[in-house]
Amino acid sequence: FNPEEAARAFSDLKKEGKVRYFGVSNFSAQQFDTLNKLVEDPLVTNQIEISPIQLEHFENHTIDYLQMKQVPPMAWSPLGGGRLFNPTTEQEKRVSKTLSVMAEKLNTTIDVVSFAWLLNHPAAIMPIIGSGKLNRIQSAIAAIKLNLNLEEWFEIYNASTGVELP
Repeated sequence: FNPEEAARAFSDLKKEGKVRYFGVSNFSAQQFDTLNKLVEDPLVTNQIEISPIQLEHFENHTIDYLQMKQVPPMAWSPLGGGRLFNPTTEQEKRVSKTLSVMAEKLNTTIDVVSFAWLLNHPAAIMPIIGSGKLNRIQSAIAAIKLNLNLEEWFEIYNASTGVELP
């Protein structure tokens, strides 16, 4: 990855009217910062994998970094590639069970609760639905109205880690 070359390409594409804004995908905080210092217009997002079973970017502080910079991350695979519905690992089974119980309590579905879990984070996470299925799109829309309290949010997080946060 050559950040100077990427910055030049971004500048050229913007001058040609081919794009308005730029974001990146799967960048670490350091990579994001390096490129962001070289581009004329600030980067608007970092597309990273985030779901109730993919916490890497919480743990490596990428989400904290983006939140500090007021750059909303885009979450690819927000439903764990369907593994929330067909869990095989212990982690996936814990999360799926927690989501099921919570969905029943809130009179909704697992996917709505999963989308809401992302949407209720203060980093302004934007889930990428990635599906042409009408019911999945409707679930994402329904999640906008579902407010999880901190206890509910951390119940899902804790299920994923298998450890109760203090």
